[in-house]
Amino acid sequence: MKIGIIGAGKVGCSMGKYAVQHRISVSGYYSKTKQSAMEAAELTRTECFEDLTDIILASDTLWIATPDDSIREVWDCIAKYDIQDYIICHFSGSLSSDVFSGIEKKKAHPCSIHPIYAFSDKNTSYQKLNEAYFTIEGDDYAVEHMTALLQKMGNHVTRIKPQRKALYHSAASLVSNHVLGVIHAGIQTMEDCGFTREEAYQALTPLILNNVQNACEKGCREALTGPIERNDVETVDRHLAALTGTAKDIYESIGSELVIMAKEKHPERDYSSMELRFR
Repeated sequence: MKIGIIGAGKVGCSMGKYAVQHRISVSGYYSKTKQSAMEAAELTRTECFEDLTDIILASDTLWIATPDDSIREVWDCIAKYDIQDYIICHFSGSLSSDVFSGIEKKKAHPCSIHPIYAFSDKNTSYQKLNEAYFTIEGDDYAVEHMTALLQKMGNHVTRIKPQRKALYHSAASLVSNHVLGVIHAGIQTMEDCGFTREEAYQALTPLILNNVQNACEKGCREALTGPIERNDVETVDRHLAALTGTAKDIYESIGSELVIMAKEKHPERDYSSMELRFR
């Protein structure tokens, strides 16, 4: 297997460097700008390709590491070539391999791979990719070969159905991106109480980290504490009266889910009054 990478951003650079580190053969990079391809090739000690034809001829597997809205356009260009028996893969979290329309006529093998991982820097993010969990979907041949490659690098891999990609990606976004919105609302509320931003982060960071650790170790239901869990309606009423704007909207929206969790944790308790607060 010789992998050519199209796209030289955070994902492309990180996945290429990670593969090279594990002695996976990477032919090099092709990107919309020569400069980004050169930088990625230098990082991975592979080749910079100035023409799509050249990277296709030098590879038997193509990783498309472009933004989601460019994948179909890149595929349309690739599909003009003789790519029989190639594995064609993209890294979108929400798009499936169905984006490679007509690929069966080209007798190539489609798949999509998604690392559940936040790529923050194209020069350093590869260093912790060994901790990432990967999902994959596509035709059997591509899935078999890409799964073996990822497992060789030491990663856990789960195959999912193509029609579940958007739902799966929304789950990852909820616990990654959307959690930041909750934290941001909490920080702003602390600032409304007179804390500086630095003080707010200093005060809340141990609480955030401890809760996340407990949730990961014990499960969310068992980690749940606070006024909703203990059925303290008076405290929740005071919270709802004090909060305004987006912070109140978040509190109410997530509060309804917390009531469900609390009822599962304590089936012997009557949460009917608490439920009324979140309808």
